[in-house]
Amino acid sequence: MTDLIKIFPEYEDVFYDDMENYKKYFLPICSINLKLIDPAEDQWLHIVSVKEIYDGCVGEDTPEYHTEYTKADMFGFDVIDGKYKFDADWNYFSAHTVISPENYGSSYSDLEIEYNMNEAMYQLKKEYYQKHNKLYEKDFNRPGLEVDDIRRLERLRKLTVEDLEKDNYSEYAEERLQNKIFGIFEELNTNALPLEECNFGGENLIEKPFKPDGTLMDYIACLEGYDFQQNSADQVFLFYDKGLKKAVICLEYT
Repeated sequence: MTDLIKIFPEYEDVFYDDMENYKKYFLPICSINLKLIDPAEDQWLHIVSVKEIYDGCVGEDTPEYHTEYTKADMFGFDVIDGKYKFDADWNYFSAHTVISPENYGSSYSDLEIEYNMNEAMYQLKKEYYQKHNKLYEKDFNRPGLEVDDIRRLERLRKLTVEDLEKDNYSEYAEERLQNKIFGIFEELNTNALPLEECNFGGENLIEKPFKPDGTLMDYIACLEGYDFQQNSADQVFLFYDKGLKKAVICLEYT
């Protein structure tokens, strides 16, 4: 692993301000320095996800809070001193209820439960990575997390890194991890190719970040979202434009 990549970075190293809200809605996955692509470009960018991924598109029910680069399944950020400032209103998001154990008996929507599931799985996978210095790569077979009520959250929160270490070996999962670039990326666009010429061409992206002149922002990298949370996009794309000082995350489902 290179020091130009940071997996599971801290919120304070990724986001510019208003840390309370970033911790409420976002999940920092990976930081990448553009020196990996262009040695002359000393710029940190970040691939992040969101906690409320569950059913449908994130932000589809709040179009009144969309911006040029924050729409359904697309999140825009101003890049300031190597950190992200979200370019839309926080009301863009629909879920933020933290379910505490003493309130398991209350009634919650599936979206509220999955918001908490995504946070819990993220923390579990982060702890595993910090202990083993690699992403989780075993057979995560837990039917008990598929029940249709609050018990799935309760069970997930009880899992520990030690539980994951006891999971069965999976040749498929191990090979999948070995095939990742730097142990995390599905694709790193080191040749600065146009998106449509890349292996992951974003054919199923419902929104793409176009600049004012109509051209697409530079495609930097993509990774698989399920390595980091319970419900996720299949691919999480990072785009960037140096002139606009904008980074954009797009979610793709295939």
